[in-house]
Amino acid sequence: MKRAIAAAGLAMLAAAGTGALAVSRMKPSTRAYIESVGWHRPDLWLHGMFYMSHTLQYIGMGRFATRYAKRIPGHMKRHYADTYHGKLVPLEEAQRLVTVSEDIEVRDLEHIIPFKTCKDIILQNPEAILACKCVCRMTSPNHCQPDEVCMIVGEPYVSYILDHQPDLCRRVTAEEAVEILRQTDEAGCLHAAFFKDVTRGRFYAICNCCSCCCIALKSHRFYGVPFYGHSGLEPVFSDACNGCRKCVKACLFEALSAGAKDEPPILDREACMGCGVCRAVCPQDAITLVDAEGRPAPLRLEELLESRR
Repeated sequence: MKRAIAAAGLAMLAAAGTGALAVSRMKPSTRAYIESVGWHRPDLWLHGMFYMSHTLQYIGMGRFATRYAKRIPGHMKRHYADTYHGKLVPLEEAQRLVTVSEDIEVRDLEHIIPFKTCKDIILQNPEAILACKCVCRMTSPNHCQPDEVCMIVGEPYVSYILDHQPDLCRRVTAEEAVEILRQTDEAGCLHAAFFKDVTRGRFYAICNCCSCCCIALKSHRFYGVPFYGHSGLEPVFSDACNGCRKCVKACLFEALSAGAKDEPPILDREACMGCGVCRAVCPQDAITLVDAEGRPAPLRLEELLESRR
């Protein structure tokens, strides 16, 4: 099957002229992207080229598919999520991912990324960052603002997407990316480090997801597609909590319920994904995120890099 797909991909190149001529006409970013995936994997790079050059259409197809989610077998949903998923991270870790100043290669993070595939953090030229309009918001009627809340990190993905969708994205500095993360955190969005098969299973993006527009969040909660991996953290409440219930209303996974008057809320550990939205909206700074027993380890980039030096 894989040989047939590879042959079909090479035939597509030949249809553009000859294989060599088609390659010579490619933009450098396109060639760099294919080389990063491997010329022998047209099943991945053909898919990836469509995903990264026609993202609105790609996500629009996903939104359409949710209409038939109840008819899709569970094993197909799990397989899809295995090839395309986000590890939930707190604000601080999301900010570290966009302020890294060195190339990174950390592979096979089974204890952190709770999926069968897509477990690597490999960043080349991590200073290259795009701020992109959220295609979930753009394909949602009456979507919330601002819409420039998603980020692509590292090459060759930054150059490829910018070459093919310049109206969707713009280059930003690490400082600008940090500010976007801070603003979305205050707005009650969760932060997810996304991995995908068409990027060779590597981390490539940070999405800042809202409950009203995000297809991944709705698919995770209502359609049985486990898009998100647990952050490995959970909230604890200090004596400063006055039971205002703002965290209960803000929880994107309905994992908090109101406790007695003036008392902290009750946590449903099974429902909680450790996203940290509750901490972000707490006016009393009464919530701390701690390691969650029995969950995958939190993503702690500095510790990972230190352990490999």
